[in-house]
Amino acid sequence: MPRPILERLQSSRPLLLDGATGTELSRRGIDLNSPSWTAGAILESPRVLWQIHRDYVDAGAEMITANTFRTHSRNLIALGQAARARELTQRAVEIARDAAGKMAYVAGSMAPLEDCYSPQNTPESDSLRAEHGRMAETLAAAKVDFILVETQLTIREGAIAAQAASATGLPFGVSFVCNAAGQILSGESLLEAYLAIAPLQPTLFLVNCVPVEEVLDDLAALQTQMVQIPLGAYGNTGRLLANGSWEATKGELPAVYAEFVEQWVQANFKAVGGCCGTTPEHISLVSKMLYEH
Repeated sequence: MPRPILERLQSSRPLLLDGATGTELSRRGIDLNSPSWTAGAILESPRVLWQIHRDYVDAGAEMITANTFRTHSRNLIALGQAARARELTQRAVEIARDAAGKMAYVAGSMAPLEDCYSPQNTPESDSLRAEHGRMAETLAAAKVDFILVETQLTIREGAIAAQAASATGLPFGVSFVCNAAGQILSGESLLEAYLAIAPLQPTLFLVNCVPVEEVLDDLAALQTQMVQIPLGAYGNTGRLLANGSWEATKGELPAVYAEFVEQWVQANFKAVGGCCGTTPEHISLVSKMLYEH
């Protein structure tokens, strides 16, 4: 079994996260054109989901993230499965745990309750507390090793979700999405987000779902502030344009992606991995690069 995760993070070598689940499901032929997005795969394509997790483990990932990004009850209404939110969350963790075996940690994902590119749709705070609280409790009961509060687009929701994760007593990380100007999607600064989250003492503070080329610029302000919480990142191989189309960037090539991640290692990031568009091949090349350092 992996050693305790907090002990592992004391190593000089960054923790290697997995890559994308959603775009990888799509690449393997799973239809994700519904509001529930990846959640349907838990019921309809569990073997494909298991194989994606295992392929990341085989590629060298030390932590895989269970497919709980869209298993809040409100996200499951479109599937007619809202009453099964707890069951599907637990099942997603079971699939990930089985794929990880004794080779990798399993993180539980806590995503924004609404669309992760629409900060204006963020629910009012009482709903955030109730729904993120239930998700955090469910993930803890499913015995994840780590809670990843990810793809956050407002400080308000990120902080409430982080409070819920912290209340479980599990190690957790908080990750925000930034725009091309380096602000989180609400227009607030990433430094403001860090200052709001830091008192909760997360294990990691990260950015994700941004083009791999932009990660260092996004985190530059935090690095100049000599922040105390370890930093991490998992980037995209492209960007979502205003018209809803996807534009690939240089990071689409696994070898190029690994070169960017090498810069993160030199900047002392403690956790690295991949987000939208990344594949097991990307993670495999990042793994090889890490072991060469």
